[in-house]
Amino acid sequence: MSEEDDAIRRLEEAVVDDPSLHFDLGVLLWDKGGDIQEKAAQHFLIAAKLNPQNGAAFRYLGHYYARVAVDSQRAVKCYQRAVNLNPDDSIAGEAICDILDGSGKESLEIAVCREASEKSPRAFWALCRLGFLLVNQKKWSEAVQSLQQAIRGYPTCADLWEALGLSYQQMGMFTAAVKSYARAIELEESRVFALVESGNVHLMLGSFRKGIEQFRQALLISPLNLSAHHGLASALLSLAKESIDSGAFKWGASLLEEASKVALECTSIVGNMSCSWKLHGDIQLIYAKCFPWMDEGLGSGADEKSFSSSILSWKRNCCLAARSACRSYQRALHLSPWQANVYTDVAIASELLLSLKENCKDDINSWFVSEKMCLGGLLLEGCNSEFWVALGCLSDHSALKQHAFVRALQLDVSLAVAWAHLGKLYRLEGKSQLAQLAFDRARSIDPSLSLPWAGMSADAAARNLKPDEAYECCLRAVQIFPLAEFQTGLVKLALQSGYLQSPEAFGAIQQALQRAPQYPESHNLKGLVCEARGDYESAVASYRLARLAARVFAGRVSKSYPADISINLTRSLCMAGNADAAIQECKYLENKGLLDVEGLQLYALSYWKLGKYDLALSVAKRLASSALPTEHSLAAASISFICRLVYHMLGQELAIRNILQLPRRAFESSQVRLVASAIHALDESHQLDSVVSSVRESLSSSKEIAALDFLATLGLLVKHGSNDCLGVQKGVNYLRRALHVSPNSNLIRNLLGYLLLSSEEWKDVHISARCFIVDPSEHLKQEGVKSSVEIFGAGAVACCTMGSSKKTLPMFICRESLTSGCKTIQLLQKCVHQQPWDHTSYYLLILNYLQKAREEKFPHNMCVVLERLISVALQNELYAKEDISYQYQKFQLLLCAAEVSLQCGNNFNCIMRAKSALEMQLSDNYLFFAHLLLCRAYAVEVS
Repeated sequence: MSEEDDAIRRLEEAVVDDPSLHFDLGVLLWDKGGDIQEKAAQHFLIAAKLNPQNGAAFRYLGHYYARVAVDSQRAVKCYQRAVNLNPDDSIAGEAICDILDGSGKESLEIAVCREASEKSPRAFWALCRLGFLLVNQKKWSEAVQSLQQAIRGYPTCADLWEALGLSYQQMGMFTAAVKSYARAIELEESRVFALVESGNVHLMLGSFRKGIEQFRQALLISPLNLSAHHGLASALLSLAKESIDSGAFKWGASLLEEASKVALECTSIVGNMSCSWKLHGDIQLIYAKCFPWMDEGLGSGADEKSFSSSILSWKRNCCLAARSACRSYQRALHLSPWQANVYTDVAIASELLLSLKENCKDDINSWFVSEKMCLGGLLLEGCNSEFWVALGCLSDHSALKQHAFVRALQLDVSLAVAWAHLGKLYRLEGKSQLAQLAFDRARSIDPSLSLPWAGMSADAAARNLKPDEAYECCLRAVQIFPLAEFQTGLVKLALQSGYLQSPEAFGAIQQALQRAPQYPESHNLKGLVCEARGDYESAVASYRLARLAARVFAGRVSKSYPADISINLTRSLCMAGNADAAIQECKYLENKGLLDVEGLQLYALSYWKLGKYDLALSVAKRLASSALPTEHSLAAASISFICRLVYHMLGQELAIRNILQLPRRAFESSQVRLVASAIHALDESHQLDSVVSSVRESLSSSKEIAALDFLATLGLLVKHGSNDCLGVQKGVNYLRRALHVSPNSNLIRNLLGYLLLSSEEWKDVHISARCFIVDPSEHLKQEGVKSSVEIFGAGAVACCTMGSSKKTLPMFICRESLTSGCKTIQLLQKCVHQQPWDHTSYYLLILNYLQKAREEKFPHNMCVVLERLISVALQNELYAKEDISYQYQKFQLLLCAAEVSLQCGNNFNCIMRAKSALEMQLSDNYLFFAHLLLCRAYAVEVS
């Protein structure tokens, strides 16, 4: 050390006027530290005097005054001088900013950073510091500019990306904010703030699943982070609401259960935060409203005890959730009694809890709890129109309800929800005209509100709406808000308008049952929907549950309603082929004295199905004696039923004799006219000519005229045909004339197209596509033996087959002849999407797709699609039946699968499919094509 000190002394004596040597000597002494730093400061001072442009010397002097002499004023001056000389000096810049920040001189700090950034574009330290300061001052747009430039110098600084994301978020640029937060997290995975704020932005953007991922990742890093817990619970709640709105009640309930646990953890971390308790109350309230009843384990064999316990268990869970919501809201209200909206939350939860309890009307005071809580909120915010609407909805007094809604409209005349509930109130009071005006006003203000659309469908008769229009209005209401009352109303309108087998009706009643299982009407309507779809086993199970519900909750239905359910059950049992059980139901109704005209019809039909013709005829006589002499509403249906029953049991002659003996007024019914025309179409002796001709002269309905033309055409097909084939040409000629009389009849058009497709003339296949306008929505309301979609799909296959041998008739001609312009495959895809159970449309879709693949020489992507479609189709249970039509379709599907495998080079699979096709019990004319395909596969294998 002595030698080093001696060297330093000699250097000091040698250096007199050289500033650089003084500076280097000062640095050497400064790095040694300790008391010698004062001597270093003297050298820095000399260096600065000799060379005033040396910014490094001023920087070290600033260090000396800041750390050793503790003179912040001189330190700031020295640092300022250093920065002025070299704006890129980040050490001096950061040092002066730290001193100014410590002394609270933020404005001077900003001025220093601005000055440095203006002097040099590479003063990234100044841009970085300035960006943070502007973020602190909430000057977001200026902060973004500074932070963007600072990131050019420090691209791996997570703090900068995080601050930039916050600035974007506050400016409403959420996509840019998400990207900035993602970059910050990528640079440093433990950025809890970035994860939480990124999750919040995803919530605002509606990306709830991504938000949940961000919050969960933040909780893995910081398990006690309150913001992450609150954000995760909010995200789960939002995702649950989205699921519930789409009808996924079970999935939504599971999400709410998880959200409730997270919210409780949030309250356990900090128990005196009102927002956490309110969030937990929101979760429990929605859980009580959406918790679904599941009929798992309840089928046709369910008894009254198991059904009742299932309903009570469901209701108990809902009550527990509603009670928990009340307690959480009350705790939130205790912590922040000045928040008026919490009073309304308590009122809503209390009203829901009381509505779920049994015999809640016995406690008169309990009915005023919700009203009192609403008044508490109005005491704090009397000018809040939404609070007045809540009071009107929760109050049990019509005068108070009307006053509340009117007061809400006085505060905000464009409040659509107030107009809607006011219309509902007027409708309940029988003021139909006022109700219509209120609903119309609400719908014009906010078309996305569900109640006005439901009110419009409910007032269909007063508004002179057609059944289809009323159905569409109610469907709109259900799509906006899937309320159980709206959904049951939709199914009732579907019953009237012919949309009972639509997917919308089926989905609506399925969801309605999950929220209103205690009402017999819900189960009864589900049975009607299943019956319309041909699922008679499910219909029987639903009707049995409806009867159990009518017994358990007898006070909620009329005395005649159980009889209606029993009639529906009997009909479904009969349609399902269980005639014995149907007869037992009829005997049960007979013993109860509830066997009406429709029940007698089913009674006779069941005996006929069992082959007990004598008993069937005796019941038919009872039916005739009870219904025919009176002006009963089902008299015409009874006459047509008896005629058909006599035709099937006693033959055509006796049926014709009975029809000729009917009084003339009987033919005023369209059902009787159609039965007479149908039997006349099969009668070669023309005994009913006078009856049918007089009937046709009195017709005025174009729809009924088309129906009679349809039956007349079928008669021509049978009467003018031979043993092997029908008189197709006679039928085509008749229908062409009939089409001029009823040009808008889909029934006539479909039959004409079907007959042209069945014709032996190859040109008729092309013409058949011109007969109808194909609309996928009309596929739900099938008219005739085949729907227009099925005829068109089959015609497309036939056209393609013709086009392969006759180049004058390419496939696109048939497609372009449609005014709708839909391509065959797209049209069939829409139909399969609307009715996934329609195996015929699925079968035609595969055939048309195979034709398209053949035209394009079997590209790989089409072969993959075809393999999937055929694999799904072959799993259909219908193809296990011995019916020849199903067996033929299965044979065609196996040939299609073999062809696709052959084109893909999978010879083994092709041979297996072809051999499976050869095992089908079909004629040799069909099996020839399987042999041919098998030969092709063996030829390829040998080569």
